[in-house]
Amino acid sequence: MIKKLYDNFEEIIGSALFVVMLVILATQTLSRQGVVPSLTWTEELSKLLFIYAGYLGIVACIKDNSHVSIDVFIKKLPAKGQKWLYAFNQLLILSALVAVFIISLTVVQNKAHLELVTLNVSYIYLFAALPVLTLLMIYRLIERLVKEWRRAKAAEVK
Repeated sequence: MIKKLYDNFEEIIGSALFVVMLVILATQTLSRQGVVPSLTWTEELSKLLFIYAGYLGIVACIKDNSHVSIDVFIKKLPAKGQKWLYAFNQLLILSALVAVFIISLTVVQNKAHLELVTLNVSYIYLFAALPVLTLLMIYRLIERLVKEWRRAKAAEVK
């Protein structure tokens, strides 16, 4: 049970955030039509939830290696060339994620003094998605690469 939650963490939390966002946006629409009292905070909260849900979707794609890639030219290479190019691409992605993580720490510090007006909370909750979920992307990428490496080693033994 715990392993299933761990393996599907991003999908579970991301789906829950999307459902909550849908309810908030429906409420916002109803409040604009006058069906329910006017709610000013719904737009900012739905934006916040959308950012977290979107980033969790990216983490899920990295975890499953299901992000979009064009491999027409890669498939024309010999197997050893494909393996090296794949490793280079993964190293490039990891490097980019580390750079984004480092840069995002400065962004969060610079935005900490701002406030989401209608929610009456700091912008840090909005911008914290960047370093926190980038760190999760780095973790899931390394985790997937280690699993792939172990599978390849096990296949060599057989």
